[in-house]
Amino acid sequence: MAGDGVMAKSVIVAERKLKANLALVDLPTRTSYRKGEVCRILGISSSTFWRLLKACERDEEGRLRRPYCLDSTVLRTQRRVSYVELVDFLRRNEGAFREIKPL
Repeated sequence: MAGDGVMAKSVIVAERKLKANLALVDLPTRTSYRKGEVCRILGISSSTFWRLLKACERDEEGRLRRPYCLDSTVLRTQRRVSYVELVDFLRRNEGAFREIKPL
């Protein structure tokens, strides 16, 4: 289907952006990231991080109700956001977040 090609391209673009942001903030590619790391990767404040998490809600089929939300899990006592979720978040919110500038 034509829509699958567009979706695949947007995932590739989002993953490239994530990898570029990881390089800019000097973080390796890992399966998940802590709150402070996510804030650095996305260029957001701690309060924005919590707002994005609070907005996360799924419908009956398990789909996110709001594209601007950020899904997370708790590992021990820390809130974590997976690499896959960061890619999907960037795909869903293409252009919504400012570019990260090198220090």
